[in-house]
Amino acid sequence: MKQVTQPLFTVSVASSLVGASAQTLRKWETAGLVAPVRDRSTRRRLYSWAEIERMQQIRYLVTQKRIPLREVKPILRALTARRLPGIVPDGRRRRAPLSVPIALPR
Repeated sequence: MKQVTQPLFTVSVASSLVGASAQTLRKWETAGLVAPVRDRSTRRRLYSWAEIERMQQIRYLVTQKRIPLREVKPILRALTARRLPGIVPDGRRRRAPLSVPIALPR
């Protein structure tokens, strides 16, 4: 079983998985939307699967729903608080699907 929170991806790989430029990911980091781990020896940003999924949600909100970046953080916070973890039959926690229905401000 892969670890969802283990940092695995550099900024270049993460940007290709998310579909946004590396500069955009750095901008989201500056805005406090994501917090990648820094490799101790190389100081590279490393992103986990959970952060990749979060950045995909950010990209969706910004590009598809046209939500301003300053309004994304409260929406993500509300989504995280509203998400109830499910349990799969073998006792592991189930991750919530990426496309979660959300109510957006008009």
